[in-house]
Amino acid sequence: MAACSTPASPQPPVSFGASLGAAPGRIAASPDSGSSWEDAAAAASGALLYLSDFRNYDVYIYTVPALKMVGKITGFFQPQGECSDNNGNVWITNTGAQQILEFRPGSKRPVAMLDDSTGYPVGCAVDPRNGDLAVTNLFDLYGPGGVLVFKNARGTPRPYLDSNQFYYYFAGYDRHGNLFTDGLTKDNVFTLSLLPTGASHMSTVTVRGATLHFPGTIMHSGSSLVIGDQECGGKKTSCLYEAAISGRTAAVTKTIELRGSCDIAQTVLANGRLFGGNYCPQGTSGTDRWAFPAGGKPLASVPGVHDPIGAAIVTR
Repeated sequence: MAACSTPASPQPPVSFGASLGAAPGRIAASPDSGSSWEDAAAAASGALLYLSDFRNYDVYIYTVPALKMVGKITGFFQPQGECSDNNGNVWITNTGAQQILEFRPGSKRPVAMLDDSTGYPVGCAVDPRNGDLAVTNLFDLYGPGGVLVFKNARGTPRPYLDSNQFYYYFAGYDRHGNLFTDGLTKDNVFTLSLLPTGASHMSTVTVRGATLHFPGTIMHSGSSLVIGDQECGGKKTSCLYEAAISGRTAAVTKTIELRGSCDIAQTVLANGRLFGGNYCPQGTSGTDRWAFPAGGKPLASVPGVHDPIGAAIVTR
């Protein structure tokens, strides 16, 4: 499940032939009372996994690590990437509506909404040091995408670009406030970009030790940058790579196989466990849990999602 495109030109490749179908400037109604909670008590305590379903316009909520679905939020317009902050809130990119929405765990309505008038938001990340929110635009309305950074997750964002990158997918901060994003060049070649702490420009990071094909997860495990490939080895399966960062080089130190996967866009890590949605167009899509960094076969898998993309965990 690659992050998706709009029919507007230019159009990046997608893994499953879908498109956003959004007209520039279209704003969908924010999720509200259409939300439902199957187990309010479970949703009110402990860690929760939020998983976006692009095709059904819903976000499903599960307990962690059991993966018991306790509710869903409806009313989105093609939700994709997600991220959480230090306050226990989750941000969800509402791509087709050009919005980024913030939810408190258990809330039915967003507590904040940021408009993205320049493009189509796909991924997001929160700086653990200061709460700044970085949002990746797949592409802008009239050209290449980029990164918007909202100071304290509010107000007017500051844009950043890497001249070598055209399409922007997922993003992740390390503990020092360095921001990494993955994407594609205009010629559809995988690229990794870096916005160092305090810098005004992004730069390209050279990946050594592996060839990546389609952008996926970007996150920091505490010791390594974790980079996802939705088309591992150029095949219809996904994997993750751990990489050591030195300057503008990412040296791959480990390949994490996700056996049985079809297409995994974004994963999230919590307490030595990896969570994410597995999109299988010819089979049963599901919400999965793996050991980390071992990977391998899922330790648990539950059906119920159609086109999963984004994943985030909130802990209170």
